[in-house]
Amino acid sequence: MKPSILNYTREELSRFLEEQQQPAYRLQQILQGLYQNQWPQFEQFSTLPKEFRQLLDDNFVLRSFTLTDTHISEIDKTTKFLWELPDGLRIESVIIYEGKRVTYCISSQVGCPLDCKFCATGKMGILRNLTAGEIIEQVLQMNSRSEAPLTNIVFMGMGEPLLNLDEVLPAAHKFIAADGFGLGKNRITISTAGIIPGIKQLADQAEPFKLALSLNAVSQESREKIMPVTRKYPLSDLLDSVREYTAKTKKTVTFEYVLMDGLNSSEADARALVRLAHPFKAKINIIPCNTDDPLYHPPSEQDIQKFEWIVNGKRTITRRRRKGWEIQAACGQLYAENLTKTARAAKPHNNKPIMDRKKP
Repeated sequence: MKPSILNYTREELSRFLEEQQQPAYRLQQILQGLYQNQWPQFEQFSTLPKEFRQLLDDNFVLRSFTLTDTHISEIDKTTKFLWELPDGLRIESVIIYEGKRVTYCISSQVGCPLDCKFCATGKMGILRNLTAGEIIEQVLQMNSRSEAPLTNIVFMGMGEPLLNLDEVLPAAHKFIAADGFGLGKNRITISTAGIIPGIKQLADQAEPFKLALSLNAVSQESREKIMPVTRKYPLSDLLDSVREYTAKTKKTVTFEYVLMDGLNSSEADARALVRLAHPFKAKINIIPCNTDDPLYHPPSEQDIQKFEWIVNGKRTITRRRRKGWEIQAACGQLYAENLTKTARAAKPHNNKPIMDRKKP
């Protein structure tokens, strides 16, 4: 199969032009067609000679995804997409509309190796990393379907972004590049469950991106129960790395806290969260758990309000509404539902229960 041109850097495209004995200014024409005009077919690159458009089409693909499922919330228009990749694997992306803010939640891996207990993606395990081109294509595909212009991108979809930084960072830099998507670096947020080496690498970027930490618990013991990665990267060391990130970048970190009834949502948990966040330049987002797993469900509205009230007394806290909860917009849920549908469709139709079939 032909490679995706979205995987190619400026330098690689320049070498291709040299090999094809094309003038250097063709590079800017190609980049403009890819990222400013966002044309999905090479024949639309009207600034290029017809013969060169055909040459590009012979050597590269522009779009490689197939849209296999879409869910749109009737409540808030949150839209979730399930894409099939050229190798048959599938990933999810989400558009979230909040007033003038339009956020794309994108994936960085097919599946995830971290096995966070409340996350549907964690049940998939890890299948592979996405390429930079596949990360970028999610945004291009959603741009052609969005009801309003993109304002923000969050790496909070399927996968752990800091375990795929070799592909995530080139994609993120393309999102902010003047000859790319032209978004401000503060419009890009990279989320992590707590990969310390990745946080340190983010802190050392010349143009650092915003960091969100999926905290979800306030002690080593409680965090280990729901996030096994904590055993490798203890909470105390993790918080040290976040402190280093904020000191180097001068950026505010976001603590994401998924509220789960009976696990991390008590009044004592709220007070402990205030103490934990106190030394940091940080904001706190709480999110009522969005999962169909009966072991992990959101607290009552009364308990959520009490949690908010306690934290708000000392720190500014934002409750992120469960956008798209009724369409299973949390990571991995549409993927899992689609697999179930496919499995059911593949089963042979037989009125007799399998247990009643006689052995030959």
